Amino acid sequence: MSILKVDTINEKTTGNGVQIAGHVVQVVQYADTGNYTNSSTSFIQASQTGTFTLTNSSNKVLVTVNCLVRAQRSSASGARLAIYRGSVASGTRITGGSEPQIYTADSGTEQYSINMLQILDTPSAASTTYSLALQKHSSSGDVHIYGSFFNTIITMQEIAQ
Repeated sequence: MSILKVDTINEKTTGNGVQIAGHVVQVVQYADTGNYTNSSTSFIQASQTGTFTLTNSSNKVLVTVNCLVRAQRSSASGARLAIYRGSVASGTRITGGSEPQIYTADSGTEQYSINMLQILDTPSAASTTYSLALQKHSSSGDVHIYGSFFNTIITMQEIAQ
């Protein structure tokens, strides 16, 4: 059996050192206590991170969002969530699908749900921001993100390639 002993591994950033694919280079967390309400079936801007600067623009970013959503009942209650690279108005939606993140057709008047979204993004840029978008289901009343009840947390992890 062979044993490899290493005191220090230097991240490859200027041509020297070792590049280890798949490891976490850096982690940045953004917390938002803001509340957002949407009464339309179009996505609106909710939480947005500050600028996340990658150490290597060819690396990927693992984006994780945790938030509390409330949907009010109309004939049903439902809310859709999405992650955007950049802002909702001018960025790129990076999560797919068209059905609600939460939905109910029961007789209650509202529904609360703690939600988690996660995606591995390839921004192909040295820096970027990420946004959480909120949309109501067509049968629902108003939908809300309550950062004041349960902070909205967006975690960005740079993953070496």
